[in-house]
Amino acid sequence: MRPAKTLEGAFNACDPTRPLEADDDRYVDLAIGRGSDGDAVQQCGLQILWSERPLVQLFAGHRGCGKSTELRRLQKDLESKGYFVAYIDAETDLDLEDTEPTDILLSLIRGLDAALRDAEIEVSEKLLADFGDWFAEVVEESTHKRALEAELRTEAELSANLLFAKLLSKLTGQIKTGVESKKLIRQRLDPQLSQLLSRGRRFVEEARLQIQKKKGKDLVLIVDSLDRIALKELKDGRTSHEVLFIERGNLLKEMGCHLVVTVPLSLLHSAKASHLATIFPDHYILPMVKIAERGTRTPWRPGQELLKELLRQRLVLEEVLEKAALDRLIHASGGHPRFLMILVRYALTAAGRLPVPFDAAEKAVQRLVRDFDRSIPDEHWPLLVQVHRNQTAKNDADHQLMLFSLSVLEYQNTERWCDVHPAVRETRAFREAVQKAEEAPDDGASRDSASRDGV
Repeated sequence: MRPAKTLEGAFNACDPTRPLEADDDRYVDLAIGRGSDGDAVQQCGLQILWSERPLVQLFAGHRGCGKSTELRRLQKDLESKGYFVAYIDAETDLDLEDTEPTDILLSLIRGLDAALRDAEIEVSEKLLADFGDWFAEVVEESTHKRALEAELRTEAELSANLLFAKLLSKLTGQIKTGVESKKLIRQRLDPQLSQLLSRGRRFVEEARLQIQKKKGKDLVLIVDSLDRIALKELKDGRTSHEVLFIERGNLLKEMGCHLVVTVPLSLLHSAKASHLATIFPDHYILPMVKIAERGTRTPWRPGQELLKELLRQRLVLEEVLEKAALDRLIHASGGHPRFLMILVRYALTAAGRLPVPFDAAEKAVQRLVRDFDRSIPDEHWPLLVQVHRNQTAKNDADHQLMLFSLSVLEYQNTERWCDVHPAVRETRAFREAVQKAEEAPDDGASRDSASRDGV
């Protein structure tokens, strides 16, 4: 695909919601800018190749940092080595604002079933028929069971494989879009969770057997979008993420096949992160691209050049963005690839012509500033000042939410560190919080740190 040099072409080339496919020649390796964990996906792949038993590996990072693109490349690499890889976008089935462990397990089963059917890999008709009967028995009241079977059989023409697929689609569809139906399904499936897991594992075992009969090495499930599940603080002090991935982490551990699962970055900053590590010792973070040095915040040219190259693969830069506009957008992105794409589209819209001048880039940045200003809770502003001073994030619920909402970004260059998103630092509320902190500083060093970088 040629780099764009028209307004319309540039706008579409910078679509922030469309990850690159594995073979897209616009891909730019950002590992150097990401630091010591920049090759996280390659490490995931090596562990799968080397391990004698199925592994569950967690893959974390800010939303929009490039995880989906990297995981697509992992899928292609593993397939080239003989693995059958089912890439499951959990958002297809899940209501990310309201997700329970049962929902995730159903999504994995449905995603694997769909991938097997697409590849024309047939599993035992008896197994699927038994599994389908169990679903219908547990989920549907006996008086509704015959009506359900009649409905599904009409659509699926009595094929056990298609009947099973239709039933799964019906259940996951009701969980995602229904309210009362979602509640009813959960009420009936939750007490049977161990049975659901046991049957799901048998389904996976059968799938692995059929894959190996076709000379495939093994099965790998790549589960994307679970990092987008809403972070909620529960009444007892736990968070929704801790319940899903720590307390119910066995659902993933006991599936019986290789899994690479995206999880929220904030989870690795929780007070229970050490507990998470005992359940899932193989976990990785895909950090931001560093564009400024830690501490001094002076520009780090290698990282900035990587982001320019990221855009250069999509745009004829000299014809689309004036140099000052490009520099402004890169700085305001904080090294976050998706924010960079969003800012470019904002700037294109503001300019309405090419090349985009600096004043249009400034309007784009201020639009993002306003987006953050509207979304950040009042109680977070003094905490954000502390993050900016110390360049670290605590492991409490407030700081987890700041990481999840992207007002705080994580970097990993030699050592882990965090900073407030540059657009957040330009909000009036943040500047006022800095001023209040300077009026009663902890010490002189804190005053210098807070005022450095001109905020």
